Amino acid sequence: MKLKHRSLALAAALSSALLGLSGCGSSPPPPSNASASGYAAGNLEPQASSRTTTSLKTATVDGRKIIVDANGTPVYMYTLDNAGESKSVCLGSCALLWPAVESGAQPPQLQGITAKVGSMPAADGGKQVTLNGMPIYYYAKDSGAGSATGQGVAGVWYVVSPDGSLIYGGGGPSNTASPTSSPSS
Repeated sequence: MKLKHRSLALAAALSSALLGLSGCGSSPPPPSNASASGYAAGNLEPQASSRTTTSLKTATVDGRKIIVDANGTPVYMYTLDNAGESKSVCLGSCALLWPAVESGAQPPQLQGITAKVGSMPAADGGKQVTLNGMPIYYYAKDSGAGSATGQGVAGVWYVVSPDGSLIYGGGGPSNTASPTSSPSS
């Protein structure tokens, strides 16, 4: 009987750790205008954090040429989003850990990027930048230029190449090789 309880406790601990890594179950501090629940006064949805950029360019980080913003901060794509959708699936606490990359009235200037830039409505009412129809994000735990610590988190977050494709491999502790690789038997 004790073995069964230990197995259940281990399974619960592993599930909790996976949710924390994906950002969808973590609880970073709410924005200053939000309550402890993550909701701003009068809002029905949790406050999303976002940052506006005026340009996107390429930089070499960890030996890979990736897309970064004007300050050199990497951008990421979430594999659970779908190209061409009108809304991101990263909402609530996920959006606090993975803030949307937003643009002002004009799309960001591109330097060395061949991906098609666009936008979609962001959770906070702004314009979330898309590349080849996929929304892009920052990772709140990145420390700025040259820091791509979100790479491979939970096997669903990846940096982006200049053509807008995901770069698999390297990076975070929960990295996976590729979504097309098959599990071992």
